[in-house]
Amino acid sequence: MHEKQISTGEAAKISGLTIRTLQHYDNIGVLPASGRTEGGRRYYTESDIVKLEHVVFYRGLGFSLEQIKERLLDTEMDENASELLSLQQALLYNQIYSIQNSIAAIEASQEIISAGKTPPWTLLATFMQSLGAVDISAWADYDFTEEQIDVFTEHFNAIDDVMDFYNTWKRLSIKAAAFHEAGVLPSEKVAQKLAMEWTEMVQEATGGNDEHEQAYLAVDNQRDMWNPAERELIEKAEHFLDEALQIYRQQK
Repeated sequence: MHEKQISTGEAAKISGLTIRTLQHYDNIGVLPASGRTEGGRRYYTESDIVKLEHVVFYRGLGFSLEQIKERLLDTEMDENASELLSLQQALLYNQIYSIQNSIAAIEASQEIISAGKTPPWTLLATFMQSLGAVDISAWADYDFTEEQIDVFTEHFNAIDDVMDFYNTWKRLSIKAAAFHEAGVLPSEKVAQKLAMEWTEMVQEATGGNDEHEQAYLAVDNQRDMWNPAERELIEKAEHFLDEALQIYRQQK
């Protein structure tokens, strides 16, 4: 039984693409038309439309046409497609966190200006560039102990929870480093707000358990295994953080 013939115009309406785009996909072999009518017009089949839906999906994720053509449309390569999707997922997460770096830099600049000081533009630009190049997935290869894994899984129910913690840590560290460079005093209002947020982050991540806090400190003590950009960030932030936290605890 022959499949129904679907014109290029109908395929365009179904997919939301233009006729010219479908013609281009045919010409470069991403989605060849199944044939041509006697009048020479392209036509597609229902099977082609299923493949077209995959093309639209993969393009929406940022895959190139070459990747789609060579590696993602072969129905016998499901495992390969799954691996590539995981890689693309990591790439998109990295893009998200790169944007969040910029947001953190903006927030730090706004708070520094509100404190009557000048933001350290060069430092913030350096952080945005260096941290933007950090591959978050590299932490998956970190040699955590079983005890650390037990602690972390108790407080983080999903990977999103881990990423939220990491992003909060990074955002507050960027602010601390920028405040220090701008000459903000640890006792000032913006610094004490930062200390409060840092305390809340630690409380949420450890549940107030001293033994659990030690699991995080053990990672902190192995900075030689960190990405250089993350290590530089905390080294520029920690002195200011320590002073701000000391003042915050004294006032509690």
